[in-house]
Amino acid sequence: MPAQPIDFRIDNRVGAVVLQRPAFTTEMLNEFLAALTRAANEADILVISSSGEDFSLGRDRQEPRSGAPFDAFKLIAEVNAGLSAFPGIAVSVVRGRAFGFAVGMIMRTDIAIAAEDARFALDEVKLGIPPMFIMAEILEQLSPKSALDIIMSSREFSAAEAREMGLLSRLVPAGELHAAADELVRQLCERNPAVLLASKRYLGSVRQLPPAARGAYALVEQTRFAERSKH
Repeated sequence: MPAQPIDFRIDNRVGAVVLQRPAFTTEMLNEFLAALTRAANEADILVISSSGEDFSLGRDRQEPRSGAPFDAFKLIAEVNAGLSAFPGIAVSVVRGRAFGFAVGMIMRTDIAIAAEDARFALDEVKLGIPPMFIMAEILEQLSPKSALDIIMSSREFSAAEAREMGLLSRLVPAGELHAAADELVRQLCERNPAVLLASKRYLGSVRQLPPAARGAYALVEQTRFAERSKH
């Protein structure tokens, strides 16, 4: 019996998605979306990793296409929205190659830990596809010149360069990757969940404000949190 494309489980409000295939098929995207929907209600932390040598090679370009393009694109948009809207802390744990759609997944997680020898690429332009779903998010992470370079050239780049660009949170030796991820999850589990979630929400909101308004917003939100914490 073939393995499921995604292994998903939740334990003590920590969700774990383990990608079992190197590239995303439609079935795999649907399973990922279902996992994200469940995690949004049942988990405070979500960890995304892979069982193979690579994190993910993106979309399966060999999968036969059926139906209207809009339906396929709508599913991708729903997965992206589900990951972006996850209310808790989403962590990606990256080893090997992360190409195409996988880069978008990493951008949409809150914390990204990668092995020092991981490799990245946005290969869509080389394949004749403008990566519009990636471009919808990439300027939140990278400068325009860095973004256009990796989009237009479709070149592979190293984990060190990805970290310098702002795509990754931290790098660790390949042999220590999962131990580092486990330690991060342990630390997050020790924190007050309300404080973690409030911090994430606040950081997302304050980025939308002009710098001059951020101090006043901090005063209001810090006071509101303190008042709620009394009850």
